[in-house]
Amino acid sequence: MEWCLWRNRSIFRSITGGQIINKILISKSTLSYAKDKLKHIKINKHLSLNKFGSEKNRILVGYIGEKIIMDFLSINKNSNNFDFDLISKKGKRLEIKTITCKFKPKSNYLCTVNSYDLNGVHKQKADFYIFLRILNDFSKGWILGWISCSDFFKKGKFIKKGTDFGKFKFVKANATVLPINELNKFKIKEDK
Repeated sequence: MEWCLWRNRSIFRSITGGQIINKILISKSTLSYAKDKLKHIKINKHLSLNKFGSEKNRILVGYIGEKIIMDFLSINKNSNNFDFDLISKKGKRLEIKTITCKFKPKSNYLCTVNSYDLNGVHKQKADFYIFLRILNDFSKGWILGWISCSDFFKKGKFIKKGTDFGKFKFVKANATVLPINELNKFKIKEDK
């Protein structure tokens, strides 16, 4: 499958380690969308960290990423489904994975799918993952790429909860990881 998009004024192409990463300037309307959607979520700080609803900021970040992709792919509404966030114009179920960062991600950085199943891997009922990183101040972000969910779990590496990677430790849940440079990139058609 190939994704091809028309270039938007707020999207810039940049090269990182030979890979095209699409930089997005995050608009006030994107932030408003995410904050409004967050108002309808009951946050429970007593849930374990691997459960949805335990971390308000992570949910906000996810909604920002969801809105970025809605605008990027011209999708008009979200699905409000636990197993996927959006449905593409071709009827494909899209799960958007967004995390914050301090600077532009490098192509060897990891994309992560956490599993709330602490005894194994929980696979959501989506067709494709789309990965994003956004700056901690929510000013801009990067669409890192996409991959079918089945390919992600075939190519990715399973990481058991508690595994130490030196600079960080997987403390919340089991996870599967894959480097950014193994994702499919969006192709952008330039406006003439």
